Amino acid sequence: MRYRATIHVRPKPEVRDPQGDAILGALNSLGLGVTGVRTGKEIVVTFDAADEAAAKKATDTMGRELLANPVIDDFAVEISRADPVVEDFSIDLATP
Repeated sequence: MRYRATIHVRPKPEVRDPQGDAILGALNSLGLGVTGVRTGKEIVVTFDAADEAAAKKATDTMGRELLANPVIDDFAVEISRADPVVEDFSIDLATP
């Protein structure tokens, strides 16, 4: 089965977020009264797995082993069955 996972990687709460601080200052300079900003990254992957349990295990490995630095980052995952009608994000790196 084909799955699509969205992996959200953010700095741990105790880790300073300079980009978030800069955005906070900029938003407040617009008079918006923002009290906090945390930045991060969102990675969307499409992949095949035997079932939902295997998909969850695969995305946990993705986050733990590659996408998040366990010292400074937390990550969360959203998994859904990939819609075959929606265009696939895959890229053929072998094609010049």
